[in-house]
Amino acid sequence: MNASVLLQVQDLVKNFGALRATDHVSLDVLHGEIHALIGPNGAGKTSLVAQLSGHLKPDSGRIVFDQQDITEMNTHSRVQHGLARSFQITRLFKSFSVIDNIALSVQARSGTSFSFWRPVRAESALVEEAMAVLQELGLQDRAHDLASELSHGEQRILELGLALATEPKLLLLDEPMAGAGPVESERILNLILKLRAKVSILLIEHDMDAVFRLADRISVLVNGTLIATGTPEKIRHNPLVIAAYLGEEHA
Repeated sequence: MNASVLLQVQDLVKNFGALRATDHVSLDVLHGEIHALIGPNGAGKTSLVAQLSGHLKPDSGRIVFDQQDITEMNTHSRVQHGLARSFQITRLFKSFSVIDNIALSVQARSGTSFSFWRPVRAESALVEEAMAVLQELGLQDRAHDLASELSHGEQRILELGLALATEPKLLLLDEPMAGAGPVESERILNLILKLRAKVSILLIEHDMDAVFRLADRISVLVNGTLIATGTPEKIRHNPLVIAAYLGEEHA
C-alpha cells in the first residue's frame, strides 16, 4: 500500500436481499485530499460510507485505513483509530448546550470522565478542548446556547464538530450542506476548505458547484458500481458521468 494512501477500499460488496448496494467498489483516499463521492439518489453512496465507518458490515472485500485492515473493526474502534463520520441527518443532543455536545465527543475520544448530572464547566479540561473546537467552527459565541436554538446550518456545523472533536485523520462527510441556505452553505464550504489543512475528507454532496470547488478528486457511483474516478476537470468532461448523472449543464 502506497504511503500516500490513507484509505484503501478493495472490491467491496454489500447486498440487501436482491439489491446490490455496492458492487465490487475499489477506491483510494490520499493523505491531505478532499475526495468527493457523487452519484444519483440510490447509487449506494451512504451504504458505502456506512461500511467505511463500521455501521454496516460488507459481504466481501477489504477496508484498509492508515495501513491497517479495519474490515472487522467496530465503529468505536474505528473512531479511536482516526476515522470519523458526520451524518446526512443531524444527530445532536438538542436539549444540551452547544459546548456540552462537543464535550461529550471529546470525552468519547479521550476516555475522561463526564457527568450528565453537573454543569460541563466543572470539567475544565473538557471545556477547554471543546471551546477550541467551537472556535475552529466559528461557534464560540453560541457555546452556552442549546443546540436546538441554532439555525439548521449552524446545527450542521456543530454536527461536523462532533466528528472533528474525535481528532480524526479522515472525516466522512455525508451531505454536510443538506437543507442549508446559500449563506450557510458557503460558510460550511469555507469551513471544509479550512479543515483540509489538518484532516483528509471523503465527501458525499449533491451540490455540484460545491463539489467542483472543494474536491481534489471525484469518484462517481451509479447503481452500486464505481464508473469513474479523476480530477474535477476529467469528471466534468467524462461522457459516462455526463450521461449517468451530471447532464450537459455541468459539462
